[in-house]
Amino acid sequence: MTEVLSRPVADGVQPLVRQIGEQAAMPLEESRALPARTYWDPEFHQYELEHIWRKDWICLGRVEEVPEKGSYRAIDLAGEPLMLVRGSDDQVRVFSRVCRHRYADLMGGERTDAERVSGCVPRFECPYHAWTYRLDGSLLSAPEMSSRPGFDKNANGLREIRTEIWQGFVFVNLDEDTDIPFDMSAIAALQEGYDFSEWEIASVIDWGETTVNWKIVVENFLECYHHIGIHKNVLQPLWRLGRVERGDYFGSDHYYARMMAGTEVAIGEEDGHLLHPLFLPAKTGLSAFQRSHTLLLAKFPAYLIAPGPDITFWFRSLPTGPETHRLEMHLLVPKEHRGVENFDERMTEATDFLKLVQAQDASVNEAVQASVRSKYAEGGLLQAHEQPIWQLQKYLASRLPLQD
Repeated sequence: MTEVLSRPVADGVQPLVRQIGEQAAMPLEESRALPARTYWDPEFHQYELEHIWRKDWICLGRVEEVPEKGSYRAIDLAGEPLMLVRGSDDQVRVFSRVCRHRYADLMGGERTDAERVSGCVPRFECPYHAWTYRLDGSLLSAPEMSSRPGFDKNANGLREIRTEIWQGFVFVNLDEDTDIPFDMSAIAALQEGYDFSEWEIASVIDWGETTVNWKIVVENFLECYHHIGIHKNVLQPLWRLGRVERGDYFGSDHYYARMMAGTEVAIGEEDGHLLHPLFLPAKTGLSAFQRSHTLLLAKFPAYLIAPGPDITFWFRSLPTGPETHRLEMHLLVPKEHRGVENFDERMTEATDFLKLVQAQDASVNEAVQASVRSKYAEGGLLQAHEQPIWQLQKYLASRLPLQD
């Protein structure tokens, strides 16, 4: 059996928080990788859950995941069992799945594995004591409780989670008293005219849970330096490193870059721009510039998206433990494209392409995770194309409080 690498652990998380703050304050040309312990330490993970995943706005899902009245989609976030629900009034809400009576998960009981994740119901019935809730979360019935002195049905509805819907994306905040405003204005500007209320999910790759810390996923998603390594035969020919334009840094909670089409793969030229190769026709109304590249965008910690002229890749990556995460990859297409000739065949080709890329990324990410406990795992100097790693550090420094 291979020996598990380990290294001494300093007391508490504050030394790590202090080091992250110091590194985040460095100029990009002096930046270094995050301390290795941030990728595996259980105490640091709990600190992140408390101050990031339970306090910030998290991209939880898409409205089309609950397409009709009574549709639900169960998703766990930072240890909280949640569900997206489309109500009888056609409004999309997010509720806790915890019954208000004795804590049972509403998706438990004799439901099939598929029903525990999604479905369509007229109401929600707890499998434990049959407490029943309407689609708006209000309590419909609680058997035999009418004789209980002081019992108030109106005070025992499901806990509704603070929710904002932006361009079809559902964002939640588990902190009822958060002072972090919901603000997507910077992202909207960076999206250069893409409005994802006009797009929908056409294909889903459920990658499942893997042994990789969530930050490794974010870093790998955003930095293009590794195109010349693990992706040298797949992404490097498509988006050459020298053709990647990194965005200017002007905020602590987001990053963007443009992966420009090169001469080897361009399908044409218009207004001085080389046009990006496509699986489907480009969305109508996009300029030649918009059709010349794929964007890379992130609003930390969990809005990860790569908008392209014909297909947009959206990753739902949520932590499940100090060294694990759960990943689903979604391919969004313009709603106008549902009638495109050979649509299913083209989507299969695009889905297979993303599976190939993800398989390469997963192999590297898992190898990195396997090594971060080594005593020789000391953060190295970052290359300029690893700018998003440095910006993620700035985000962490802004969210993780340094205590005396």
